[in-house]
Amino acid sequence: MNTSNSSINTRIVLRDYMPKGVTSASYFSVDESQEAPSPDSLVDGQVLVKVFALSIDPHLRIYILASEDLPSLADPGLLYPLGKTFSSIGVGTVIASRSNKFCVGDRIRGSELPWQKLAVLNEGSIEKLPSDASVSLQDYLGVLGMPSFTAYLGVVTVGKAKAGETLLVSAASGAVGQVVVQLAKARGLRVIGVAGSDEKTARVKSIGADAVINYKTCGDYAQAIKAVAQEGIDIYFDSVGGSFLDAALLNLNNSARVILCGSMTTFGADKTATYGIKNLDSLIVKEVTMKGLFYLPHIRTQAEADFIQETTRMVSQGLIDFKIDERVGLENAPQALVDLYEGKNFGKVIVRL
Repeated sequence: MNTSNSSINTRIVLRDYMPKGVTSASYFSVDESQEAPSPDSLVDGQVLVKVFALSIDPHLRIYILASEDLPSLADPGLLYPLGKTFSSIGVGTVIASRSNKFCVGDRIRGSELPWQKLAVLNEGSIEKLPSDASVSLQDYLGVLGMPSFTAYLGVVTVGKAKAGETLLVSAASGAVGQVVVQLAKARGLRVIGVAGSDEKTARVKSIGADAVINYKTCGDYAQAIKAVAQEGIDIYFDSVGGSFLDAALLNLNNSARVILCGSMTTFGADKTATYGIKNLDSLIVKEVTMKGLFYLPHIRTQAEADFIQETTRMVSQGLIDFKIDERVGLENAPQALVDLYEGKNFGKVIVRL
């Protein structure tokens, strides 16, 4: 990639849709055909932003999988236009402004920041971040961003966690899971984490989990859960779906809550070959609640205000340990996305430009 010409606005575009899951960075391409935008190109209500970092998140798959592989929950109309600059949640700094709402030097976050070095953005598409220098920009992609908010919604809003209960969380070393562990422990719950390597299980234990299951070595999932949760599970925070979700259903207590946050093991896979849930009947007599969770409908609600207040306090007091898996260089964003789905990340994945 050419980095010597500052007049080039390097960007990442989607070259083709992925037919069988997020498997290769080759479906993206690096484009250096566009000149960098100048302050003179702005119109009223626009700002020029230097992109600092991009968030790499599981939900991005719904924009890039071939339509025949989209699950029923996805709208084929969401597919990203081929050849267009890809985008995700990101943060940056305003370097020129024709907006009454933003000044040069303001730090911003956007839900659709283009995967490029410089971006002209409408003022309504971004939010101004606090100028507190003690909080880094990347914190607003992680511990004060969407992953933590999702964890908060699961534990507090949907899970209605109570002291003394037992919570099981899959992908416990990931962006969302690591916060689920810590929020639940702060509320007096017994927490069991699930991860896929010795390094990851050690990490989950270090942030407060009472017990950890290595799903790659534990053998029978249902028995492994029962061995560390003999009193049963009150809340299961699920990010993987498939056979582990099915095993968790066998270990639930009466009035348990199951939070469906993701389906990493089955999303985009051949639906005729993926694992089908078999233990739903066990939810009936126990009156279990199973609910999907997506953060977007909760933006600008009281829940978000409560999350910001509580999490900011916990961060300032050093009560949350949040692990970032940082990749450097815009050109590495596509591979970072692939690595996320292959489980090669360790913590919240961001790409710093």
